[in-house]
Amino acid sequence: MSRRLRWPDGLGGRIRLVLLAALLLQFVGGELIFRHFEAARIQRERAERVAGRLTVAERLLVRIAPDRRAELAADLWRDPFVVRWQAAAAADEDGSSSASVEDVRQLMLDRRPGLAENGLRLSRADSRVMEGSLRLDDGSWLIFRSSDNFGGTSALYHYAASVLLLLACAALVASLLARMINRPLRLLVQAADAAGREEPLPLGATASSPVEVRQVEIAFHAMQARLLELVRERVHSLAAVSHDLRTPLSRLRLQASMIDDDEARTAIEHSLDEMEAFIASILDYLRGDEPEPDQLADVASIVATVIDDAHDLGGEVDFAGPRKLEAVTQPLKLKRAIANVVNNAVRHAGGARVTLAKAGDKLTITVDDEGPGIPAEMLNAATEPFFRIETSRNRGTGGVGLGLAITRRLVDQLGGTLSLSNREAGGLSVTLRLPNA
Repeated sequence: MSRRLRWPDGLGGRIRLVLLAALLLQFVGGELIFRHFEAARIQRERAERVAGRLTVAERLLVRIAPDRRAELAADLWRDPFVVRWQAAAAADEDGSSSASVEDVRQLMLDRRPGLAENGLRLSRADSRVMEGSLRLDDGSWLIFRSSDNFGGTSALYHYAASVLLLLACAALVASLLARMINRPLRLLVQAADAAGREEPLPLGATASSPVEVRQVEIAFHAMQARLLELVRERVHSLAAVSHDLRTPLSRLRLQASMIDDDEARTAIEHSLDEMEAFIASILDYLRGDEPEPDQLADVASIVATVIDDAHDLGGEVDFAGPRKLEAVTQPLKLKRAIANVVNNAVRHAGGARVTLAKAGDKLTITVDDEGPGIPAEMLNAATEPFFRIETSRNRGTGGVGLGLAITRRLVDQLGGTLSLSNREAGGLSVTLRLPNA
């Protein structure tokens, strides 16, 4: 099956392709122009050369006795221009000579009009050889064969070596140019990926870098600084909100404990519990990207710890997988991500089954439950912040729509992916795929 040609995705590949196409177009165009303007001149010069040789041969042979003409012709003219003499009339060529032969004959007659009176005939033996005959004044015939004036290869072949060298040089220059352009672009991609999660990443521009690259680095560093400042302000604001809200909530809880009406006190305490859970969920989601170093950890042990915690809360959670599976990861973030999914399944389905597996360079953690699941049209939106399905997952069950959103952020920070699907037997299946470095 033939593969379709595709326009290169990378900037370097496009630069190389454009330069090579331009050089090829220039060469082919130059060759066509050369052949168009020079072919007629070269053909005329070749025809004039043959006509001149024929004129000389005719004048020499007519001055020599017939019995010596054949021997003299063999001695004087040899390859690539061969002349021989014969007394008998030359055989008639068929009249189907090509247009190119007629053009050559006309050019020869233009140069030596007297050849027309001698019945000049031409034919092409092959693409490289021109043959013909000329009648002398005494009725004998001069037969000639020229193989150096109308053959030869196209100029395209003569230029092949130089063109290949030119293309190789152009490819080298294009590669160097693409490398110069791609390097700062790759650094820009890395810096953009790191923006907001760590200190500004230098792009590596130097005094010898193009002025445009240095300008991009200055602008990008300014953007990084603004983003990091916004993140810091957000964290400080959330810390202040957390402190300011939890203090009055604690006072309200203390005051509620002094209410004699048991029903009213229970309702107020329930509302306070909801408020604290809601604030804790929001802070947990917005707490963001606290740095955590990668380290070797036992993922199976982390999963077992989460399952034990779920059992303590009354959840029925089963485990399937190896008893020990080590990987380089960020243990605290991984534990929070798994706990969010497991607690979500316990809260809405009463239990879950956690499966841990390793496939190549990936770790797969699957949490299956037998709950109501999520409508297919809402699966993509289920990991958005504050997304809730009121008919089955309402605030009365303790959810505020941030569990899966928090999990997705944590999995993204771990370099993995999160996917949701409904099980055929009923319930939801949440899969975490993580790198196994």
